[in-house]
Amino acid sequence: MLIMIVGIVLIPFFIYASITSFKFSKSEGFKNESGKMILAKSSQNALYIFPIGLIVMEIFHRFIVNIPYETYRDSMIVLMLLLVTVQGFSIRYYRKLKLKE
Repeated sequence: MLIMIVGIVLIPFFIYASITSFKFSKSEGFKNESGKMILAKSSQNALYIFPIGLIVMEIFHRFIVNIPYETYRDSMIVLMLLLVTVQGFSIRYYRKLKLKE
């Protein structure tokens, strides 16, 4: 139940981050070298979320308490939402950082 609430809370941030990523991929800044660097840095920030989350859930499942399939499935959805959200907000951060330079 708690994981579903976390997922529902993440949905507006996910939508905003998805729009940010989509706008960035269609902009002129994406096509030059600095845009590719921004995308690489933001992907690097988001890269470790899914494996770390999966390892934590697996350790929790094996050593602490059995996780039902529904909770496991909902956790995977939340991890995917987090992955896209972190990448979108990283793109936004690095674009603003580039504009200040």
